[in-house]
Amino acid sequence: GAASRAMIVTILWRIEGCPVVNYAMDFEDVAAEQWYTEAIRWAASEKIVEGYGDGRFGTDNPITREQLAAILYRYEQKNGGGFKGLWMYRMDYVDLADVSDWAYEAMCWMNMNGIVEGRPGKILDPKGTASRVEAAAMIQRYCELTK
Repeated sequence: GAASRAMIVTILWRIEGCPVVNYAMDFEDVAAEQWYTEAIRWAASEKIVEGYGDGRFGTDNPITREQLAAILYRYEQKNGGGFKGLWMYRMDYVDLADVSDWAYEAMCWMNMNGIVEGRPGKILDPKGTASRVEAAAMIQRYCELTK
């Protein structure tokens, strides 16, 4: 099955030790006292997630590969990592133009570090849904790289 946006944020929150934050969320679709509520509150307070920009987070929405990369990259930046200063990284995928502007830096860093890999045929598939297995592999590779 597909990994949801709430699942990914909850995994990172648990990696962090389930911190409690005092932060007023503006996401109208994040219900109080659900298994994901405090995780999303924490991630929003740390600027790891921003939602869709229309007041929605999309808790149950399947996460795309570029969304997952962006969330992991913002988590990396929160911890002091990521690209510093001027940078350039060349990715050679036939669908590179499909990467959203907001996800490009994240996809480059994740690909450069072997966390996000392409699919057969030199396809990056940034808008494709990340399965639970794929998301787990990306998070494992990220943790092995950074911990």
